[in-house]
Amino acid sequence: MLFAQLPITHVYLFDYEDKERFELYNTRLLTFDNEDGYNNQPAFIGGELFITQSHRLNGKIQTDIVSLDFKREWKSRMTRSGSSEYSPTACPDGEHFSVIRAFENGVQQLWKLPLDKKGYGESFFPQITNVGYHCWLNENEVAMFLVDEEQGHELVIGNIRTGDITHVSFNVGRCIKKSPKGNLIYVHKVGDSIWQIKSRNIDTDETFILSQTLPENEDFEILPDGRIITGYQGVLYRLEPDKGNEWSRIFSMDNIIGEKEITRIAIDNGKIALVCK
Repeated sequence: MLFAQLPITHVYLFDYEDKERFELYNTRLLTFDNEDGYNNQPAFIGGELFITQSHRLNGKIQTDIVSLDFKREWKSRMTRSGSSEYSPTACPDGEHFSVIRAFENGVQQLWKLPLDKKGYGESFFPQITNVGYHCWLNENEVAMFLVDEEQGHELVIGNIRTGDITHVSFNVGRCIKKSPKGNLIYVHKVGDSIWQIKSRNIDTDETFILSQTLPENEDFEILPDGRIITGYQGVLYRLEPDKGNEWSRIFSMDNIIGEKEITRIAIDNGKIALVCK
């Protein structure tokens, strides 16, 4: 299984400003209550921060989705299925969130769950049992990272209304995002040392290379204006696709949390969540 070995990771939350300079302030460690566990995959959904968090149940480690309400300083467990859930993502309808549900038999499927926690939810594409990550492109289409160790992990687009599956690429990275313009942004691992961040127009299927990633770096987030940020060796970098293909250093985490490795990033309404290990 893709998630068989879970590293110890933590989620930090900051307020940020992106004016003349990019600045982070008001540091908060959100996962102090799970010090030796897996805390990952942050996503802002409905004004709260959802994360994947590990815990021990009946002698085994499994993961659930929890939400953090900043206003009430309240933590709520969003899944209690007995299986493990990963990758919380907002659904376009505003009433549900989607996850990857991983069963003990190795099946990994895309599920939709209600935000009000009323109901068990439903699965999409039951015939696809190797979904690793996903990103909604619109109310009907979802991009999915399919685990494929032989040919190289595959990126596809599925239509939940028709059931159609469209192949995009093999050898892709785990991070897939939708840009403000509606394009699919992903990493294509062309070779061992050549990883390209690409943009695909989902209406025309045209694909453009935006830049090479920083060395062996496959995680990124897209700012509201379309610029892209990533973390590398304790430093945040930014790519401005409209101005070129070079990454610029914008903020060092050294004086805040030290030179920790930054992986996943989520941004919403002046807040930024970073996963560090």
